[in-house]
This record gives sequence, C-alpha cells and structure tokens, in this order.
Amino acid sequence: MKFHDSTYKHLRPGQEVATTGEILAFAAATFPDKTGLICGTRKWTFGELDHLANQFAHALIALFARHEGPIGIIGANSAEYALAHFGTSRTGRYTINFPTRCTEEDLVYTVNLTKPAALVVGAGYGEIIEKARGRFEKPPIMISIGGGEPSRGRDFWDFVSNQPQTPPAIEINPNAHGSLIFTGGTTGRPKAVLASQRARAISAMAAVEDFRIESDTVAGYSVPFTHTAGLYSWFQPAVLAGCTGVIIPKWDPELFMQAAEQHGINMIFAVPAQLALLLNHPAFDPQRLRSLQRIIFGGAPLSRALIERAEQAMPWMSCGRAYGSTETGHLAAQIKSDRDKVYDGYNQPGGRLEIEIFKEPGVVAAEGEIGEVATRGSHLMTEYLGDREATDVFFRPHTSAGDWGWMGDLAVRNNGYFTLIGRSKHMILSGGLNIFPAELEEVLLRHPDVADCIVFGIQDAVWGELPAAAVVPRGNWLDTEKVLAYVAEGVARYKRLRKIYVLDEIPRTGAGKAQIHLIKEQCLKLDAALPTSA
Repeated sequence: MKFHDSTYKHLRPGQEVATTGEILAFAAATFPDKTGLICGTRKWTFGELDHLANQFAHALIALFARHEGPIGIIGANSAEYALAHFGTSRTGRYTINFPTRCTEEDLVYTVNLTKPAALVVGAGYGEIIEKARGRFEKPPIMISIGGGEPSRGRDFWDFVSNQPQTPPAIEINPNAHGSLIFTGGTTGRPKAVLASQRARAISAMAAVEDFRIESDTVAGYSVPFTHTAGLYSWFQPAVLAGCTGVIIPKWDPELFMQAAEQHGINMIFAVPAQLALLLNHPAFDPQRLRSLQRIIFGGAPLSRALIERAEQAMPWMSCGRAYGSTETGHLAAQIKSDRDKVYDGYNQPGGRLEIEIFKEPGVVAAEGEIGEVATRGSHLMTEYLGDREATDVFFRPHTSAGDWGWMGDLAVRNNGYFTLIGRSKHMILSGGLNIFPAELEEVLLRHPDVADCIVFGIQDAVWGELPAAAVVPRGNWLDTEKVLAYVAEGVARYKRLRKIYVLDEIPRTGAGKAQIHLIKEQCLKLDAALPTSA
C-alpha cells in the first residue's frame, strides 16, 4: 500500500481486519495478559475482554434463537458498553448506538425506527426508558448496566454469566450490517446511518496508520461511544493497536486530570469544547498532565487560537486533527508534522480509501481551486435507514460519479494536502461573492473577550445574505461594536460581520458540532424581543 508520507504506521501481520469482532480478537491474541481496559476501579486484560465479549455473544444467541433484530445500546462510556459492542458483532447482528442527549420524543422516534430486539441500558437512563417504553411499537428486552435498570430488565453481568468463553460458531459476513449511529442533528432531526462491519474495520485500520498509534500508548476514552468519533475513530483503533484504554464516562476537567495522573494517559481523542473547558477550568494545572503527549480532535472545527493556547500551556504535548463523518468513519488526519508543512492541511491517504476534491460531479478541482470533498470505497455507509431521499443526496446516484459519497465540505488541494474552508450548505452568498464562516470564526476566536462563536448568514433584501455571528463572551459583558471593528480589520470589506448576537452558550451536539438551526432560532428570538421604533 502506498502512503502519502514515509512515516505512516504500517500494520502488523494480523492487523488487517474485516469485521469488528476481529479487532478485539487481534488484541487478545497479541497481548493476552496486557491490561486492555480500565473503568473506575475495575481492570481487564485483553484476553479477559475477549472472553467476556464471547459470553455476551452466546447470551444473545441463546436469548434470540428465533428472533431477528439488532441490539441497541444507550449509556455513557463503560466497559459494559464496549463488551456489548464487540459481543454483538460476533452474533451476526448489528448494534444501534442511541444518542444519550435525547428527549422522550427522540427516544420513541429512534426506537420505533430501528426496532431493536434488546436494549442495553446504562446507569441513569432507566427513567426515560420507563417513560417511553409504552409507546415503543416493538418493546425490546432490557439488559441493564448497574443503576440503569428499568423494571423487568436483566442485569448485564447476570446475563453473561455461565456462558461459553469461546467464539460463537457463526461465520460473520464483513459486508453485512455492522452498526447504526445517528448523525449529530446539526440542521434538524438526526439521520440513522447504517454501515457494514467492513466499513468500520477500515476506519480502525486507517486511523492506526494515519495517527501512528503504537501499542505502548495509554488511551483516554473521553468522547462518547454513541458518536462515530468516539467509537470508530478512536476506541476501535486504540484496541486494534493494543493500547491500554481508560474509560472517561463524562468530561470533567478535574476527573480527567486525576485519571491522567493515576494511569499515565498520554493520548486522547476530544472535541474542541472539551479542551476549552479544560484550559478554562480554575483548577487546571498543566503539570498534572505531564504524561499527555497528544490530543486528537474531531467532531467540530478546531481553531488556531485554541491549538496555540493548548500547546503553549503544555509544550510537551501536540494537537492533531481527525477528519471524517458518521457516513464515512475516519477519513484523514493531521499530526503536528503535517501542520508544520500546511497549517490547515489534512493528509491524503494511500490505497485503503480514496478522497477527491470536485468542482462538480466528474470534474476534479485543480490545485488551488475550491471544490467539494467526496470519497469512495468500502468504508462508506450503506444507507440512511428509512430515508431513501437523503441517501440519494449523499451518493448522488444520477451523476457521472455516483459511486462517491459527498461530504458537503468545501476544500482546496495544497501540495499533497487538502484544506477545509467551510460547509457548502453554510457558505454565505453575499452580492454574488462567497463568504466562508470558518474564516470569520477564526478571527473572532482570536479576540480576548470571545469564548465561543459561530458565524452564519442572515437574509438581506439588497445583498441576499450578510454574515452575522452568535458569540459567547469570556466575561459577563461584550462590547459588540468593538468586536465588529476588530473583525473588520482582519478581513476584506465585503466579509465583515454586520451583526453580533450574544448568547449564554452555543448549542452543540455531543460531538461538539454547532446546531445551526437552534442558534438561528435563538437569534431570531433576540431580534423579536428588540423594541420597535414608532
């Protein structure tokens, strides 16, 4: 396989996997006695994890010998979540990773759409399950993780006890359904992304290669497993690499610093909001994070200002970026050596998957031209469950390049790298000129009084659209006129912000992506509350 850079990590014999279950099986065969997972005060070797995943698989097979249906999981990161994930993959069924930030209505909708045969319920989610279960069209059997038990549910550890520790005698088709994860819902109701076992295995291998993950890494699992970034761009690659992993069930800067000190965590995957919370925490002490060597970011754009602030506070640590989506899994990466060459550049991988920049379907953008990112290969999702229209929008089957998946991201190719410049849907068209929100957000985040922001277009009778921003101040007050002037000094005149809305927080998904529709709703309410002139 040809790599873009000679320093890429080459996989070991046996690390070429085609199914989810093979990922843990490789780690168990290669590092059977090594600590594979730490969850609070509990620890398991890779060999023990492999046996427990087999036990979970056998328990499912015995329970559902004559019943079809996937296996749902809802809950915070936990060892039980990991075992249900790997165990289910060895039964020929697929997992549904239900969003944890959900209302009762959301839960009813997602369960009725996916119809799980069983639902593994984490601590703290029993109450919402009880409220919603009367409206489930096909009520699943409940398997509870301590403290999350709905009435009549089965305890997770009782469920797996006394089951065989050997792999089930089932041949797993790599092209069969492997997992379903819901998109972040940044523009409306989340879509259900169904992908094959092979697709998610490719993500694991590509991430190990791209990020040069070594087996001596101690990995922190802080991004929720309910998201592609947490489960497929980080957890699975770290297991495939043979890393000792430390479960971080929720992001709390103090708890993270304690875990890093205790276990020597030296690499985590995070969303930018988690880093900002860490750096802004009153108890933040860089010396407690001396073991931390790298933070890989994904899920949302990472500003240059935040990178520089983090690396100045912890000069022994470097920041990297991951690029991908729920529909594609891991696609590309940026490590510090990439950033030294092209600051905002992502690598273009070798033969495992393909990425291209198109001016339009079938027309490749030249070096320096703006185009849309597309990708093709076995890593792509199968479909949006129950949504043929959205599936066709992603694959564009009626174009000359119908085998590509379209990311909706605009990019420019630069010296063997590609640089993202914005979202095609969020691009602002003002007087016939394109304005990319990411450029304005980068300038805003350099202002000392701005903690967070998002830029979007507002309608204008003359120009069509004009750029506006929702801003969270770093203190209790923000001089919006001074901030507008600050941005105007750093961009071309036609790009200058015309309005700033001050919000208490930017609504974001669990993966850190801004929820544009909710932001616009809040800003419209602020406009409506303004007094009108007589």
